[in-house]
Formats: sequence, structure tokens, C-alpha cells
Amino acid sequence: MKPSDKPGAMDDIDRRLLGALAESGRLTLAALGEQVGLTAPAVHERIHKLEAAQVIRGYAALVDPESVGAGTAALVFLRLDGDRDSRQRLETHLGSEPAVLELHEVAGDDCYVAKVRVGSTVDLAAFLTQLRDRHPGLSSRSSVVLRSCFERPLLGKVRGPASCTTPPAAPAEDVAALQ
Repeated sequence: MKPSDKPGAMDDIDRRLLGALAESGRLTLAALGEQVGLTAPAVHERIHKLEAAQVIRGYAALVDPESVGAGTAALVFLRLDGDRDSRQRLETHLGSEPAVLELHEVAGDDCYVAKVRVGSTVDLAAFLTQLRDRHPGLSSRSSVVLRSCFERPLLGKVRGPASCTTPPAAPAEDVAALQ
């Protein structure tokens, strides 16, 4: 039995396949096979096993947030004074909100940290007001993202600028408006 046949065990080829898929989920089985030294049928079998084991949980397109009206990102720190049922209601509610991309239960002063994407800071304010109104005992503080230095999928390479040290250049129309 190969290491990749054991439940939960992965070998180097599985890891290389995952890295290649994280980088480009649209690669053909033949192209993946070339990268890891396997035939297309062998790649298909390994991918099927990784899917069955829920190592690969799905496939998605990386969408430009600005293009879909979600150009404002924020990290929202949530604190809830309530019992387990209150927390479960909050988690369920946030899970149904398309603007909430991630929700993490955390240790420390806050209970949760959420990554949110909305159209504007006005939309963020409305979202937070609605959230606090719906969940008594909820308090929040937010940090609006000025710009993202990089985002990457798990096992993927950095996409976008690799550093936040250099501010982006102002678009030409913004510069012209200042003159």
C-alpha cells in the first residue's frame, strides 16, 4: 500500500499535486501528470482519493473583488456577551452572509475575527449596525484594509505585490484631477 492509500496520509506526489492545483485548478490531468511524473489516469486516481478524503474540498475561481462591487475589505473583531446558543446563532448568521469571507473563533479579548468584503465603508457601517441590532450583547471593532499586499490560496504562491512597502501608483485620472 502506497502512503497516499492510507486515510489521512499523503506522500510527496500528493503534496506536489495539491500545490499545482492550488496554483492553477484548471490544469489538465496530463499537464498535472507532467509536473509530478505520473500518467493522467494515475493523477485522476490520486485526485479522486484526495477529494474523497476531503483534502480537496472543492474548486473555485479567484474573483477580483473590485469587479464585483466588493472592493472594501475589513477585519471585524467581534465580542459577544452570551451563552453557547447566542454564539451558535451568530456563527450561523455570519455563515449565511455573503460579505463574510472568513470567520475565526479566537482567544483573547475578542470572540471572533471575520474577514468581510463590501462595496464601501458606508456598506460596512450598515452591515455592522444590522449585525449589532440582530445580536444583542454583540460589540465590534473594525480595521478597514487600505490595500492588500498579497492574498494566496493554501499551498499557492503569492499573487500580487510581494510587499506593502511601496504604495501603489495613483491612476492617471486621479493625478490629472489634482492638477
